[in-house]
Amino acid sequence: MKPQQHPGILHQYAPRHVAFEHLPSAQWKESHKDILIFVGGLSDGLLTVPYIPHLARSLENFSVAETLLSSSYSGFGTSDLEQDTHELAQCVTYFSELRPDAKIVLMGHSTGCQDIMHYLTSPGQRPKINGAIMQAGISDREAFDTLDDPDHIKKGVDVARRYVREGRGNDVIPDYLTNMVFAAPVSAKRWLSLISPGPEHAGEDDYFSSDLDDERLKGTFGTIGKTGTPMLILFSGNDPHVPKHVDKQLLLNRWVRHIKEGGGVVDQNTAVIPGASHTLKELGQPMNDIFARVNSFLERIK
Repeated sequence: MKPQQHPGILHQYAPRHVAFEHLPSAQWKESHKDILIFVGGLSDGLLTVPYIPHLARSLENFSVAETLLSSSYSGFGTSDLEQDTHELAQCVTYFSELRPDAKIVLMGHSTGCQDIMHYLTSPGQRPKINGAIMQAGISDREAFDTLDDPDHIKKGVDVARRYVREGRGNDVIPDYLTNMVFAAPVSAKRWLSLISPGPEHAGEDDYFSSDLDDERLKGTFGTIGKTGTPMLILFSGNDPHVPKHVDKQLLLNRWVRHIKEGGGVVDQNTAVIPGASHTLKELGQPMNDIFARVNSFLERIK
């Protein structure tokens, strides 16, 4: 992508934390009242997800604000979902106080979807939101299973478990154990959270694996209804990070079933999107399909 300007407003929603609100075009001097707060995946930051400026221009009544969290860029390896959701709560509070009548929706991409799940389902009080969108939520554990050297992953797990036993869970494990996967320092606790090793697969980040049983899904997706937050789930049909043995539609159907059985609302635009890659980097029809679904969902929110 060639260098370019992006008109918008930089908001400092907490000390050392900012969100960039895109304006629909350079000609616009004011943003929309309602706000879609976007959180990216591992190693993402401002403007690293290629479709976001296009999404901002496509939305009819919502502005898009990209958040910077402690876990942004290379910070993900030494942060966790609890820290992310605390900072997202600060961001939601900021915009709700700035625009008291605004509708606020959270949208996660990739590991940002884990933040959405954690925001809605983990213990603790957080500001209410009007809706949530998950785009390309995948299992990090299953994505790592596709790597060529599972023994190398296991070595990292063994070292990380030892660090935790020794009370050193926040310490960074040696980079030769992690650099085949991540170009960032990773703590023992975050490595175990993302890899979520068996047999218990208890990693905090492990929301989306296809082998999780119904009891596990009931305790996560099945509790979303208690928040009263309508959901839109967009699963990329051509996501290279999803193993070939995973039936995407079947997996999505299980998530939807548990949300509904728990009294939650799943938008009719929830779907596996044909041809869509993980980041929609090819743009084109799959991206336009997703944007139409997001716009339709947001119109119902209003």
